[in-house]
Amino acid sequence: MKEDEVERLIKKYKEGNTTLNEEKFLFDNAQNSEPSFEVWSTFVRNNKMKAPKNFNDTLWASFQNKRVRKRKIFVGIMSAAASVIILISLSIFNPQQKELNYAEKEALLNQALSMVSNSNRAEIPQNIIFENEMLIIYTTTE
Repeated sequence: MKEDEVERLIKKYKEGNTTLNEEKFLFDNAQNSEPSFEVWSTFVRNNKMKAPKNFNDTLWASFQNKRVRKRKIFVGIMSAAASVIILISLSIFNPQQKELNYAEKEALLNQALSMVSNSNRAEIPQNIIFENEMLIIYTTTE
């Protein structure tokens, strides 16, 4: 009966359908079977390797490192895309300030002066020394 079971397991092993327990039983009881399988059994028993103790931890750490690296790349790409979208939206939806010509500037200045000027004050002649977009420098002849 044991030989029949070993032969059945050998056939199943060659087809690649055995479980780990069946393979262990087969390699432990292969002394009286085919000579080629007996040699194979001896080879497997002698060259059986055990996984390192921290193998699972090492594998898990490498998976986590790859996952973290992918996440960092994804966050970087999304940040760059968000920055580009913000710049495009600001350039499209930000209207340019209207440039004022000299006459409009003078009209606004006169309007502001009329709001704060004192009517009792005599007109003092003023000379423009420097004029810029933001600044006008006057001198008086007092």
